[in-house]
Amino acid sequence: MRTLQGRLIIAFAAVALVSIAAVAAITAAAIRAEFDRYFQGVPFAPTPDAPRITPSPGPFPHMRDRGPMRAMMRRVMGSPEIRFLLQLRRATWQAIFVGVLAAVVLGVGVARYVTAPLRQLSDAASRVGAGDLAQHVPVPSDDDLGSLATAFNTMTADLRRLEESRRHLVADIAHELGTPLSVLQANLEGMLDGVVDATPDRLAALHTQVRLLVRLVEDLRDLSLAQAGRLPLDRRPVDLAGLVANAAAAISLPAADKGVTVERQIATGLPSLVADRERLMQIVHNLLDNAIRHTPAGGVVTLGLEAVGDTVRLWVRDTGAGIPPGDAERIFDRFHRLDASRSRASGGSGLGLAIVKSLVEAHGGQVTVTSTLGQGSTFTVVLPLQV
Repeated sequence: MRTLQGRLIIAFAAVALVSIAAVAAITAAAIRAEFDRYFQGVPFAPTPDAPRITPSPGPFPHMRDRGPMRAMMRRVMGSPEIRFLLQLRRATWQAIFVGVLAAVVLGVGVARYVTAPLRQLSDAASRVGAGDLAQHVPVPSDDDLGSLATAFNTMTADLRRLEESRRHLVADIAHELGTPLSVLQANLEGMLDGVVDATPDRLAALHTQVRLLVRLVEDLRDLSLAQAGRLPLDRRPVDLAGLVANAAAAISLPAADKGVTVERQIATGLPSLVADRERLMQIVHNLLDNAIRHTPAGGVVTLGLEAVGDTVRLWVRDTGAGIPPGDAERIFDRFHRLDASRSRASGGSGLGLAIVKSLVEAHGGQVTVTSTLGQGSTFTVVLPLQV
């Protein structure tokens, strides 16, 4: 049979048949041994008028032609002994029949009990394959079947979350691409119709929109590669202290234009870090850019770096408004902004922190955030010195 239930029934019947057959064989062998010992002690002197017993297969054909002792046994055994052996053989076959029948009945019950949850899982898996992710099977017991049902429910829950994330991602990408594309389309159509003049300022504005689109596409590409574990990393010894100092110096000017002060707390004597220099620069830049964007004029952004055991710890602290508790868990999600009303120009693409998290994890590290409303936030990156 091809079904699991049929195979279980056959297995039960086979086990019963083999077990009873083994018992019958052992019993027959023991009886033959006892008969041998019995007839060895029976005096036998054939006389001319003694009845002749014609050898017959009898209940134990294997007793034929096995020497003088077996021939004597056939001649000495009378009706009671023959009936006993016949009844023994009949009882053996009856036991085999009853045992196999009981095994089949028991096998049907056990097979139905075992396969019922599996049939539920199979039906639910078929519906999931057809696109219905709202499947949940009952956990029958605290055993292997229960573990399988729990794993299935966990899988469907993860699939639902992934599907929801995919839908949000498609909607967010459409929204992010829609605004700059609409601006480009409106201006270009106006220029073609002669309604809008192609002045240098207008062309520069359109070029800015194109750069935003290019940056968005690059961010999405880097993020998808990093999350898939396929982002190429050029790992070499990197002077992280010098890299952080350069990043702080590069962003000091735009920070000063906003009225934000950038401070550095870099420990001395830091060892080199084996990592991709360009990706580390991207991590530091995204963290600093995020901190400056959410820090009001007169605020301070602090960039720190120190060695902790066989790791280095980098942190960026700001004096902004802080992160609400409900947003702290989603701060590293794609396209997540604390203020949904911010535009891409003023609020970023919403991919910066997601890229930071993916790049840090690609280097074998981790990034966390702590925040207090009204006091600011601290993003901490821990990276191993050797990967």
